[in-house]
Amino acid sequence: MNTLTLSELDDDLVATIRHVAERDNTSENQAALKLLRKGAGLEDDVSSNGKVGSSLDEFIGTMSHDEATRIDEAISELRAIDKSMWR
Repeated sequence: MNTLTLSELDDDLVATIRHVAERDNTSENQAALKLLRKGAGLEDDVSSNGKVGSSLDEFIGTMSHDEATRIDEAISELRAIDKSMWR
């Protein structure tokens, strides 16, 4: 591993690093590395293995049948295929 020292970090950048560290329950160093890798295009928004993991588990089973029906109706037109776009 290499070590790099950065200086002249502005307040917004430091605040973002600290926010990511707190959100992800990691160190500021790990958060800064994550942001550097993401900014360099070396890492996606999702975890490095491309999976969401268990981050959505709290939402499983929380939608009522009526809510699901309303959402399904609201997005029904999105399921239509525009044949003119496939010529």
